[in-house]
Amino acid sequence: MFKRPVQIFAIVSTLFMVFFASGALARQTDKSYELLPAPDLWYNDTDGIRVGLRLKGQVPGTFNDGPHRLDFGIWLGTWFPTYPVSYFVKYTEPVAAISDFNSEGSISVISSIRTGFHRHALRFDKRWQEGFNEDVFREFHAESGGHRRFSHEYVPFPSVWQDDWLYYLNAGYELQKEMADRRGLTNVKLTSMFGLLDSDSYVKVSVELNNRIEFAHGFGIHVRGSGGFSSKNMPPEYGLLRSMASPIDWMNSGFTRAKGTIPTPWMESGAVNIAGGPSIRGYNREDIEMMKEGMPMLFRNMYAVNAELDYPNPLDRAFEGIPLLGEFLRLRSYLFYDGGAGLTLEQSFAADAEQSIAVSSIESEVSPYFSNIGAGFMLSLNIPDYLGKPRGFVIRYEIPFWLSHPENGQDRLRYRGLVGIGAVIGL
Repeated sequence: MFKRPVQIFAIVSTLFMVFFASGALARQTDKSYELLPAPDLWYNDTDGIRVGLRLKGQVPGTFNDGPHRLDFGIWLGTWFPTYPVSYFVKYTEPVAAISDFNSEGSISVISSIRTGFHRHALRFDKRWQEGFNEDVFREFHAESGGHRRFSHEYVPFPSVWQDDWLYYLNAGYELQKEMADRRGLTNVKLTSMFGLLDSDSYVKVSVELNNRIEFAHGFGIHVRGSGGFSSKNMPPEYGLLRSMASPIDWMNSGFTRAKGTIPTPWMESGAVNIAGGPSIRGYNREDIEMMKEGMPMLFRNMYAVNAELDYPNPLDRAFEGIPLLGEFLRLRSYLFYDGGAGLTLEQSFAADAEQSIAVSSIESEVSPYFSNIGAGFMLSLNIPDYLGKPRGFVIRYEIPFWLSHPENGQDRLRYRGLVGIGAVIGL
C-alpha cells in the first residue's frame, strides 16, 4: 500500500521513542531545568491528521520568562505525503547585560521545516517596559535568515508563491503608549526589510498606526492607518493584497499555514478573511477569485485606512458578568469603513519601464481607490501572556454591504457576508 513502509515504520518508532524518552526526562530531571512534553494533533488536507509531540524547556519556576527557553515540536502526517515529517524549534537565551524586569533583551535561533516551507533564522529582541503596565512599552527586533517554498501541495493558491530561496535581513520598532486621559491607546509599528532572491535584491518598508479611544462604556472608535512600499523586485508572497494579509504572513498561524485546516471550499468561496495588510475587507471575494484564476492582484505600494465605531450590545454586557471568564471574553459590535489605493506589481513594472500603455485590460479597469462600508461582530477570548501580549482567538462576522467599485457588474449596495480570522485593528 505504501511505497516506503520501512521508512515510515522508522519514523513512527522514532516519534514514540522521543515521546517516552522526553517524558522520562521530565520526571527525572533535577531542579536546574525541566522539559514539559505534551501530545499535539492538527489537520490539513495534505498531511491529514498530523500527530506529534510538543516540548517546552525552561528553568523551573520561570514560567517561560527565564534563561534557556526551548519550544520544540515534531509531527508525522498520517496520510504519509511526500514529506511526512515536519518540525519546529526555537531556542531563546536572554542577554543579561541588557535585560531587566519586563524589559528583556534576547537572542533566538529558529528553524522549521513544515507544510512545504523551510524557514531558518537568527533573531534579536529588546523590550522596554516600566513597571507592571504592559500597555506602555517599546520593542525592537532584528532578524536574519532565509526561507523557501519547496512544495505547493500545501498552499490553496500556488500563484502567489515562488520556489527559490529567499534570504533576508529585517528590523522593526514598535511603540505603544496610553493617551493623556488614559481612555485610549496609541500604537506605532515601523518595519524595514532587505531581501536577496537569486541575483535580485529588494527593499520593503511598512508603517502602521493604531489608535483606540473610548468615549463611554460600550462606545469607542478604533482607527488604523497603514502603508507598504517596496522595490519592483518584490517576490509575490510579499505582495500586498487589498483585503487581507500577504501570503507570507499566512505562515504565522496554524489555521492558515496549510490548506484544509480552514475547509478549502470556504477559502475558495472567499467567505474567509485573514486579517492583515490593507484590510479593505469588502474585496475579499474578488481577491480570492483572482488568486484561483492565477492572476492575483498584488500591490507593491499601498496605503490604507480602517475605522471601526463601537456601540454597545447586550451579549457583551452579559459576558462581563461571567465570573473569571468575563474578564477575557468579549463580543464587540461595530460599524466599519476601509479605504486605500496603490500600485499593483504589474503597474509598477510598467511605470519603472516608462511604458505609457496599460499592462492588461484588468489593470486598466480597476479604480485607483477602493473603499467599503459595513457592520460586524467580533468574538474574542484573550488570556494575555506575562508581557500582556494576546493569546487566544479572534473570530469576526462582517457584512461589507457597500463597495465603491464592485466587480462583475454587481450592485454597490448588497449583502456580502464573511467570516474573519484575527482582528483588523489590534488594539
